[in-house]
Amino acid sequence: MLAQLSAFLTHPVTATVLLVVGIAGIALELLFLSSGLLAAAGIAGFGMYFLGYYLAGYASLGDLAVFGLGIVLLLLELVVPSFGILSVLGAICLFGGVLMASSDPKEAAIILGIALLLSVVVIALAVKYFNHRGVWNRFILREQLTSEQGFTSSPDRVYLLDAEGTAITPLRPAGTALIGDARVDVVTDGEFIEKGKPIKVTYVEGNRIVVKEIRPLVNP
Repeated sequence: MLAQLSAFLTHPVTATVLLVVGIAGIALELLFLSSGLLAAAGIAGFGMYFLGYYLAGYASLGDLAVFGLGIVLLLLELVVPSFGILSVLGAICLFGGVLMASSDPKEAAIILGIALLLSVVVIALAVKYFNHRGVWNRFILREQLTSEQGFTSSPDRVYLLDAEGTAITPLRPAGTALIGDARVDVVTDGEFIEKGKPIKVTYVEGNRIVVKEIRPLVNP
């Protein structure tokens, strides 16, 4: 029974499928964070691969340890950025463990190469059709916020144009004025306006509100 199971699991086609499941499962888990379901499938795929060669008497615990080290290094790369060094070392251990466990490293290299190509295809299709669920969506803004959608980058204060008020702080040239019942941050064109002087809004652009002092008319 065990011999039949081992022969089935170590068959080139079965071994290729198991490696595809293993590689794609772990990669897709990292890309989509599926609560561990894809990672579990990936680990199961690799586990069955090693089980077949272990039952056949080729794989040892040392081979599995090398493979496990590769997994650990890849996971560390996610939390300890190493400019790709941990990823490279992890991949070497990962694939080294797969090759070491096989009875024929040359055949295992061919199987691994085919599995990698198929995994790339599976991952590319998953990214294409499930792009909206990728982890990158947590770090980028998916929608452009426009005024047509009801969003504005700053309060619209055009209504303050030509409004009059009082400087409640010295304007040198920036300060605060009381316009109506609201305290508004304002700026002059460069002139100095003392506290308590009457002012008038002459220009509004976003948050920039320009005012000037209202000077009394001088009778001739």
